[in-house]
Amino acid sequence: MNRFAQQAESVEKGLSETVMNEFNPEVIPLYKEFVSAATVQAVSDSYNGISLNGRRLFMRSGLAWVKLLHTCFWEFFIAISLFGVLVVSLVTVPKILFACGVCSMVLGFWGVLGLLGIPFCVGFAHITVVGNLARVLSVLENECYGFASLMKAKSLIEGRRQTALLMTLFSNVGLRLVECLFEFRMCKGMSLWEGLMLASMYSLVLVLDTVMNVVFYYTCKSLNFDV
Repeated sequence: MNRFAQQAESVEKGLSETVMNEFNPEVIPLYKEFVSAATVQAVSDSYNGISLNGRRLFMRSGLAWVKLLHTCFWEFFIAISLFGVLVVSLVTVPKILFACGVCSMVLGFWGVLGLLGIPFCVGFAHITVVGNLARVLSVLENECYGFASLMKAKSLIEGRRQTALLMTLFSNVGLRLVECLFEFRMCKGMSLWEGLMLASMYSLVLVLDTVMNVVFYYTCKSLNFDV
């Protein structure tokens, strides 16, 4: 955000203060989840052949974004818990091994990191994949949100984890590429049309990611009648 302010100041003196005053970071998560809920609902309506109605879309999104926040909280809590287990293990296990005379602290640290690093990465990727589908569930299913939506999403992707991982990989790579390009252009100096183009590219990747997740949800539902 500081680079935005610097760029604004270079365009017009005093404009950076206006930019920073209008920027309210506390509103961003709420706005983001509301837009996500609206996008999921719009894609679902289009997939089912329902004509888009702005009022209906606004009402359903307004009811769904609170459930979406609840689901995101549980996803964040589980991810932080997994990270906490890794950190605690890296701190305590090498000390225990050193106290028992098994190995040095450095060797114990790298040994624990090598032993737990791969399971941690696999677990984190699994949480991300399940979370993507759980957010769709939170919007489209009335009584399914929070921890329940995560558990149901886990059941739905059984046997289709590779597909879900590939979808997540492609969307994340696309988002990171646009972000890197944005950072590069901000360092070099970015014009207004470049900023609009990058924002459009980022939005396009987000929409494509939402479309893939909604279609994946309906595919999983059609193959899991008992879930």
